[in-house]
Amino acid sequence: MKVKGIKSILGSVDGKDLESIKLAQEELDRKMKPQGSLGVIEKIALKLAGIYGYPVKNIDKKCHIVASADNGIIEEGISSCPEEYTRIVSEAMLNRIACIGLFTKRLGVEFNLVDIGIKEAIPREYANLYDRNVKRGTNNFYKEPAMSREECLKAIQIGMDMIKEKSEGVTIFSNGEMGIGNTSTSSAVLYSLTRGDIDEIVGRGGGLSDSGLLKKKKVIKESCERYNTFEMDPVDILAHVGGLDIACMVGMYLGVLKYRQLMLVDGFISAVAALTACRIEPKVKDFILLTHMSEEPGMKVVLDNLDEKAFLNMEMRLGEGTGAVLTYPMIECAIDMINGMKTPVAVYELFK
Repeated sequence: MKVKGIKSILGSVDGKDLESIKLAQEELDRKMKPQGSLGVIEKIALKLAGIYGYPVKNIDKKCHIVASADNGIIEEGISSCPEEYTRIVSEAMLNRIACIGLFTKRLGVEFNLVDIGIKEAIPREYANLYDRNVKRGTNNFYKEPAMSREECLKAIQIGMDMIKEKSEGVTIFSNGEMGIGNTSTSSAVLYSLTRGDIDEIVGRGGGLSDSGLLKKKKVIKESCERYNTFEMDPVDILAHVGGLDIACMVGMYLGVLKYRQLMLVDGFISAVAALTACRIEPKVKDFILLTHMSEEPGMKVVLDNLDEKAFLNMEMRLGEGTGAVLTYPMIECAIDMINGMKTPVAVYELFK
């Protein structure tokens, strides 16, 4: 599908560095271990080589970015939480008392939050709060498109700009989201991209009842069919039934491709944004790492469409990027392994 406007924003981009991957694989095969015995850790090392080159470089900075936005679709009563939670939880994150704030602090990860579309502005100032509000919450997509195409493109551009601003040296990124109603928007986007089984795509989100889940599926199905989002390009899908947080994350994924950094993908909502970015530019896939298996049922649909596997299964469904940040130690171990592990000959010489 041709996406007007995006290609000019993205410009010319290169994919993974195949020669560096080849050299890294040869080095891994020389190590004092059975070939392939470190599984995902070896795959991570190869992914890093394809992005940053070989020899694999140490990480200069770990950077987490949360995109926060409100969603008008909650007017349909398909969310278990009130709208004001978006602003309240976002501010709790900034104060490092929400889960993602605690995790990033413990792991030494820089934390940033982008207000891309919160309905009620955060009243206090924070050094790591980026006020990039495009729209004070999206429209109720059951009644009208969530936003204009121009607003969607602006949110995508902001996501790309965040990566540009934070890209110094070797930066490993992770992202997350905060927005009441955003399992509905992400499910609608995924349904539009795949036209899959609605029962396999739509989950309970924050904890909907059986009747709430049935209504959520009905609202999503009817909206997508009314707009015929199945025939739209990814940007128009986002504009009709998506959210500003998802659009901003799509921009982040395009940004790591453009600025050659790695992005750790969190659970369902982050993964839907990643799939959307890959539909815009397939090379994005070489610059992202799917980290964990969300409990949301649609996660399997996303992974099947990306032909990927999530290497952790921690029964998590909080969002915020909480699963993605837990993999930073694994990334660092992969770098230590390929750079520091000796060959059998070297070990023999040391200890003969």
